[in-house]
Amino acid sequence: MSAVSMLLHKVLQSGLCRATTRCSSSSVKFEPFARIEPVAPNEHNRLEAAYHNDTSPLKLNLSGEFYRNSDGKPQVFQAVHKAAIGVACDEKLSQEPLPPLGNADFIKAANELILTNSAEALLEKRVLGVQTRSSLDALRVAAQFLREKMKCNVCLLAKPSSETYERIFKQVGFQCHSYQYFSEAKGELNVFGLVADLMTAPEGSVVLLDACAQNPTGLDPSVDEWKLISHIIKCKKMLPLLHLESHGLATGDVVQDAWPVRYFAGCGFDVLCAQSFVKNFSLYNETVGQLMIVLGNPKHLPAVREHLENMLLTEKEQSSSVFASRIVAKILTTTALHQEWTHTIKDIHQRLHKMRTLFAKKLKELKTPGNWDHLSDQKGPYLYTNLKNKHLQQLQARHIYIPSSGRINVGALRTNNVEYLASAINDVLKCKQTDTVDTADLTSAHLHALQHFFNAA
Repeated sequence: MSAVSMLLHKVLQSGLCRATTRCSSSSVKFEPFARIEPVAPNEHNRLEAAYHNDTSPLKLNLSGEFYRNSDGKPQVFQAVHKAAIGVACDEKLSQEPLPPLGNADFIKAANELILTNSAEALLEKRVLGVQTRSSLDALRVAAQFLREKMKCNVCLLAKPSSETYERIFKQVGFQCHSYQYFSEAKGELNVFGLVADLMTAPEGSVVLLDACAQNPTGLDPSVDEWKLISHIIKCKKMLPLLHLESHGLATGDVVQDAWPVRYFAGCGFDVLCAQSFVKNFSLYNETVGQLMIVLGNPKHLPAVREHLENMLLTEKEQSSSVFASRIVAKILTTTALHQEWTHTIKDIHQRLHKMRTLFAKKLKELKTPGNWDHLSDQKGPYLYTNLKNKHLQQLQARHIYIPSSGRINVGALRTNNVEYLASAINDVLKCKQTDTVDTADLTSAHLHALQHFFNAA
């Protein structure tokens, strides 16, 4: 060993010994993950935690996304149960990975569910589908494609609308503008404000519209209003992106709920549709959705397909559950299962309508301040109360948990808690609330609701 090497060895050995001595004598334990700051809980997690920690027998969680039946349990679709068994036992099904755009059988069935199998767009082969994890994931894929490949930069969102929409589009670089949708003064769709905002919006904007059961208001345009909206979009050379999140749950009829999408496609629009198969199939663990793209000119389809495939492969995106897509495809292509599924959809819609009507009736009977007529006009799995934060905080003191949007999950309502909820809202709006729920201070109507609650339980 050369003199230089020996000197270097001694220096390193000496430095290592000193460092080891300092580390062994230090009382501070090395914890690399201590630098990770706690994440502030979002509203959903905060409400779920508060509800979970609430020991009151009166507690009521109206903030969830899941539909629950009259027993308070997630709905089990018998058609889904039968299809799942059939898929699991089918030895002919391939275990090969799905192609970039997803399960072809599922995509075909999903497109036909919206457009019908005799649709002109399908016959002319100008419809493209992408399997996704959910309809929100479909919106994310659409936003990325429109921003990166088509250079769109302005997106129009309803006011109010789901906060998730804005986050999805802003993450990929969109400028998000709003258009009026709900009139707080009248409690109804503000179609004049909507039309005015669309007419003054930048030309070429992407317009996000809920095809049915608008989230969170549950109010939808009429047929004539949809035609007016489409006319403005066409004149302004805008690109419509429709969200079909509660397909079948708005009216109980999957054909009627998808009418706006078919109308846009039938008018020759280039239109995108984000479709969900979660709530309407009760596939909460095995989620699946689809992004459908209908092109006005079929010659553009190959290029659109190639860019979508390249975008998904580049980001190593994985399609959603193969199992879920096969369940949906089997139900939609098997006559008996399809009929059983549509019957379940109608039953759920009827129960949602019953709970919504009963809730509105109770509020009117109590002469609750405000106009509640709009509740009966709303559709879908949610109910929009338009309650303010101060009211929601007072309700939470009464063990009732509603998100800041004021949107109630109608599926969480049952005949044994509707009167209790209506009485609590009535008391809060009449400013008769107390900091805590004390039975000595409750109104007679509230006491009657409590008695009904416990008797039914």
